[in-house]
Order: sequence, then structure tokens, then C-alpha cells
Amino acid sequence: MIRSIRFTLTLWYLAILTVILCAFSWMLYTSVSHTFSRDVDDVLALQADSAADAVFAFWKAGEKNDGKKFRPFEKIEPHELYNLISHWADETGELETFKYVRILDPEGSAVIQSEIMEAWGLPLTKSALLETRYRRTVYENFLVSSRRVRMITRPVIEANRILYLVQIASSLQPMEETLDRLRVRLLWLIPGTLLVTIAGGWLLATAALRPVARIIDQAQRIGAESLDKRIEVPSTGDELERLSETFNAMLTRLERTFKRMRQFSAAASHELRTPLTVMRGELELALRRTRDVEEYQRVIETNLEMVKEMSGIVEQLLMLSRTGEGTETLEWQLTDLGTLIEEVRHSFSSIAESKGISLEVYNMKGPVAVRGEKRLLEILFSNLIQNALRHTPFGGSVILEIGEDEGQCCVAVRDTGEGISEKEIPGIFNKFFREKTALQSSDSIGLGLGLCRWIAEVHQGKIEVASSPGMGATFRVILPLPG
Repeated sequence: MIRSIRFTLTLWYLAILTVILCAFSWMLYTSVSHTFSRDVDDVLALQADSAADAVFAFWKAGEKNDGKKFRPFEKIEPHELYNLISHWADETGELETFKYVRILDPEGSAVIQSEIMEAWGLPLTKSALLETRYRRTVYENFLVSSRRVRMITRPVIEANRILYLVQIASSLQPMEETLDRLRVRLLWLIPGTLLVTIAGGWLLATAALRPVARIIDQAQRIGAESLDKRIEVPSTGDELERLSETFNAMLTRLERTFKRMRQFSAAASHELRTPLTVMRGELELALRRTRDVEEYQRVIETNLEMVKEMSGIVEQLLMLSRTGEGTETLEWQLTDLGTLIEEVRHSFSSIAESKGISLEVYNMKGPVAVRGEKRLLEILFSNLIQNALRHTPFGGSVILEIGEDEGQCCVAVRDTGEGISEKEIPGIFNKFFREKTALQSSDSIGLGLGLCRWIAEVHQGKIEVASSPGMGATFRVILPLPG
């Protein structure tokens, strides 16, 4: 049989109930047996006391009727006492009333006994006789004709003197028959209850796990191509609802990861296609015929530039692929923002000059220090400047302004390019955003802007954009100042 939660729950339920029923049955049987035994002993003690009281009442009545001077019962001579007991038995017929009675002298010799007691032949054991000498009542069990008999031996004491011993016996057969019937019923009750329990437990487990079966069925229908589907969340407020919500959250993370992988693959192939095509063309052209050293050197330099460009693309791709991994490995330090931006501007000055674009920095605040990762901040402003230069036509300008607003550092990158349409603005910071403009005949993956937003958010800041077609664009990076 295939193990399942339903089967396991039913098995555990059955095992626990079996233990409980067995323990309850044992406790019930033991309690009833003990109660019966105690009741038998109480009845025997009561009958023994009744016999002793009857003898005393008979003596007292005889003394009164004879008109003799009253003598205390304990002062009576032993032979007189035994004669009294015999006379009491003959006159009252109490032996027929008690049926299972025998009276003995302190030494254990029978004075009188009923016919049944004489027929049973129950002995006075040495241990019982010894106990009575210590004024103790003794209970003993005997086996008579395959039946168990309970007998009490009680000394009758007056003025610290043992006058005689009273023995009362009782058959335990009624009690044993009752206990046998109880035992049989319990033995039938336990299996019957367990059978009903198995059926009930199986039905309860099936009903309780039915939502889990639905979750399993829905989960099996979700594949790599349908990660947008979600598990139906039951409004039960229990663990099943939490399980469905957790599973849906996991699907969301998987969907995001798969989407990032697809975007990463598309971006890598797209961005690397152009430099690889240039390199291949240059190398094929150089190999068509023998060329001079200067020509080979030019080809090598061109390929080196392409390799550098591809290295930068790969670095940004890897940076984007790790944007969800946290910031624990970053090296935080105070960085002078004015100096850092000036260094970045200087690295792009030759490119701006070759395009006829004015690239200037205006520091409205003076020295401004922020706490951050210098390498990431360099990538942030390098991407913004590179993006501005890419979209600014010949003769235009790119201006960087450093200022402060409400205790925060603000860096604005303004260009005089073609601008961004209103419908494209909400998506330009998405990872691997693909845009197409009139000035570009080919598509371009917006790796830099997606990375810029992530870097700003890592530094507890944000990045904003304001633009309209034909009016240029302004990107504002807002970073918190150290407290």
C-alpha cells in the first residue's frame, strides 16, 4: 500500500484509540473487581458482627428473664459461654439464617457450625489463628468444589479478652460471573469500536485532506510555461490557507526568476551580437589578403575595444542578475560625491568631445559626502551619462547638477536629446527594457537604467525622470545624507 497522510492519520488515530480503550477497559475491570471484593469483605464483616451481636443479645435476654444478678458478659466462664452459644443456635435457628457461619473457641476448636460450613470443611489456618491472637480480622480465599470461597475470621473481644472467633464464608461465584460477563463485553466492545473508528477516521481524514488534494491537483498543472497560474486559496484561516499562500509566493518567486533568466538570455544575446559581429567582420576582412603591420594593428585595436565593450556588457548583465541577492557583500564607506562625479565626467569627456556635446558639472553645494559603495555609484552615474550622450545629438549638451533638498543629496543629469514619450516613462527602469526611437534603427536593451534604479534603491535612495518628446530628459538621483 502506498503510504499517504490519510492512511498515516487513520493509523495513528486507530493506535491512540486502541491504547485509550485498552487502558480504560483495564481500569474499569480493575475498579469493578476491587469494588466487588471490598463489598464482599464489608458484607462478611457485617455478618460476623451481626452474629456476635445476636449471641450477646440472647445472653442478655436470658439473664433478664432468669432474674439473676447481672454479670458482665466478659466475666462469663468459657464453658458457660460455649453452652450459651450452643443454646442460642438451638433456640433461635440462626444457623439457618446465616447459613455460612462457624463459631470457634480462642484455640480454634469448633463450638457450632452450619451444615454448609461443615460440608465445605473450610479450615482455620495457622496463620489466621495467629493473627486473631493479635486481635486482627483475617480474610482468606479457598477453593471448594472448583468454586472460590471468601471467609472472614473475626475475634470477639470484651475487656481485652478474646471470648470466641466468628467465621463467615461467602461464595465468590456471583461476583466472578459478573466480572466474566463484563470482561466478555469489553472484549467485544474494543474491536467493534475500533472498526467503527477505522471507518470514521478514514472519512474524517479524507474530508480534512480534500483541500490538500485540490492543491496537489492544481500544483501538478503548473509547469515552467504556466508559472503565472496560482493555487486557489481557501478562506479557512488555517494551515491550508497559509500553505496555499506560501505556495503562491513561491510560484511568484519562481516566475520572477524564470522571467529574469529569459530576459538575461535575451539581453546577453542582443547586447553581445553587435560587438561580436564587428569583431567577426574585422577579422574576416583582415584574413582575405595579406596586409601591412599598421592594418593588422588597427584590427587588433578594434577587436580590443570590442572585447572591452563586451566585458562591460557582461559585467552589467551579471550585476543585474544578482540584484535580488541582497547587499551583505557590499563595502560601505563615505564617498565625496562631487569628486566621484567629476572623475566619471572626465572619463567621458573625450567621447562627448568627439560627438560635439558639451559635458559639464555644476556643484551647487560644495563637498557632499554620502555613505555608499563607490564602485556601484560610479556605475550609476556612468550609465546615466552614457545614456544621455547616446540620446543627445551633435551640438547638444549634458549637464550634471549637484545640490541638496530637504536633507538629501540630489544629482540631476540633464540632456538636450530627443526625450522620452509619456507611455515609455513607466517602463524605462525595468530590467532589460527594450526601447526603439526614431534616431535608432535597431533595438537597444536598457540595461543601464534598470541597474541605476537598483543601485539607488540599495543606497536607500531613488531615481526619477522628467521628459517629453523633443525636449530632452532629466534624471534625478536622490540619496540620503549620512546622519
